[in-house]
Amino acid sequence: MDGFPFTQKKFLSLSLENQNRRLVQWLAGFYQKLTTNRMDSASLALFARQYNDILAWTGMEAFITPTTGDMRAWMECISDRIHLHRSAPGRVLRDHDLLEPVRIGDAGRSPVPGKINCHMALDGIRSLYNVGSIFRICEAAGFSSLILGHTLGKDHPGVRKTAMGAEKWVDQEMTVDLAGCLLIKKKAGFRIIGIETMEKARAFHEFPWQDNTILVFGNEEYGISSHVRETCDDFVHIPMSGKKNSINIAAAAAVICFQVAAAVSISSRQPSTSMTSPG
Repeated sequence: MDGFPFTQKKFLSLSLENQNRRLVQWLAGFYQKLTTNRMDSASLALFARQYNDILAWTGMEAFITPTTGDMRAWMECISDRIHLHRSAPGRVLRDHDLLEPVRIGDAGRSPVPGKINCHMALDGIRSLYNVGSIFRICEAAGFSSLILGHTLGKDHPGVRKTAMGAEKWVDQEMTVDLAGCLLIKKKAGFRIIGIETMEKARAFHEFPWQDNTILVFGNEEYGISSHVRETCDDFVHIPMSGKKNSINIAAAAAVICFQVAAAVSISSRQPSTSMTSPG
């Protein structure tokens, strides 16, 4: 395996933040080798000795190796050490800094592949983090596209950072007149459903979801704009049991999108109920 690229003198000359950053880089390389089964028992022992030498330079507690040679146990252990150094004083931990997921024993994909003819419209969403997260949610739930009214899209690096590649599989439509755009969609046969905490809104789990639906989520501060709200055929909300009357828009999008996807998938598998006349 690759040795640590710093001498003790050079390493200790770095700031605390840079020491932890260099350790993260080195540990991440070792982690990658673990995920691809490129380590044997001798390499594991050599790594442990080197890592403990480095920790001794800085006065940190020694690294306790897993009691087994099982690669999964080592991956979990090294992942925890990477998180430890990423969370050290002076460093900011961000979601996009985390390691790629390791798929071991995961459940298979849904037996109903492909997209549903459902879409989401965002009305003046300001948070790039939320927009990127919603791209990921729409892709995972099988939604066909995002309609962005006065909302930055996948061309912005801040959105792509959180979307983490999901934006490549979700179409987007940019518009400066979301109300007008939704009216055109309505004439084409789409139902426009606003997600709002208002008196006449129906609980999301009781709503009769169908294909050809567009969900509308409003601004983080004031909700759906009044002129966009007028285009909605119905309104849905997520009942709250706590003292707050709303949750983060990306979290709300996840709750609603997967409810819609499940309802549409079940509906598509049901046999036709049309009756024929007796002969």
